[in-house]
Amino acid sequence: MLPAPEAVESLDRVLEGSVPDVILLTIKAYDLAAAVNDLRHFAPLTPAIVCVLNGIGAEAFLADHVGHDNVIAASLTSAVHVTEPGTVRVERRRGLGLAAGHPMSRKIFAEMDRAGVNPRLYQDANRMKWSKLLTNIVANATSAILGWTPGAVFHHADVARLELESLREAIRVMRGLGLAPLNLPGVPVALLELGIALPSLLVRPALGWFVASGRGRKPPSLHFDIGRLKSEVGWLNGAIVAWGARLGIPTPANNVLTETMSELVMGEIDPSIFHSRPEALLTRAAAAGVPGVRYNSASGREAGGNHTVGSHSRA
Repeated sequence: MLPAPEAVESLDRVLEGSVPDVILLTIKAYDLAAAVNDLRHFAPLTPAIVCVLNGIGAEAFLADHVGHDNVIAASLTSAVHVTEPGTVRVERRRGLGLAAGHPMSRKIFAEMDRAGVNPRLYQDANRMKWSKLLTNIVANATSAILGWTPGAVFHHADVARLELESLREAIRVMRGLGLAPLNLPGVPVALLELGIALPSLLVRPALGWFVASGRGRKPPSLHFDIGRLKSEVGWLNGAIVAWGARLGIPTPANNVLTETMSELVMGEIDPSIFHSRPEALLTRAAAAGVPGVRYNSASGREAGGNHTVGSHSRA
């Protein structure tokens, strides 16, 4: 544990000293392609690069460039916020999942345990990463697109149906891969599969609480991606779409969320089209054939409901 870690902004400063025993890779997934060029300087001198990136595919991409034997998959469940280089504020303390099987896994586990990180070893790295993905996508893209809080997403009946269907698609893809959700440190992910099978009216309050308690004061990560020309959505909802296509499993809800977020991120559409306008997103979802999602754009009211769209809480 380093009480006063040194923060440097260039690889040259790191290479001036001894080669690190372990690298904890905690960047955003969209910066991985640029980072691998620097990481090649360490492999194979550094025996372990712990990949703590969210989403699916980062470990495989990293392994292609630095070697499979150098990569250890990990999933952070504690909600943290980097306030400045070298300073991390813990918003909600939970723990970290670490793939077992690497020669360094148990040593890293012991060091993290001593530092109070609350680590847990997992034999199936893919199952761990997909389980973490489920927590990452809950009310993330939907919230960012609408500019709403996660609570507002689950307060709105039809938007909540879209959100639930995106989770159901993710579970179907996991099952298609032979994986089942498992509990992560401090997060009962396995219960999520049981919960989303319940009627929407019953599960919506529970999911709203789950998201609010899980993120602490942090807004969903994709909120910050609008207009920045890069986003993790392709590694999150986009990964579900990609694997669904490979397995022949339809993923219209995640496809709508991925495409809409991507257009907003790249500045191809004005954010005001969707900001606090659920009817715009629901119309797209209905046209894509998302089960249970309908919107009557002619009347300006939710199909099957008796309240005006836009009257719900906003972010």
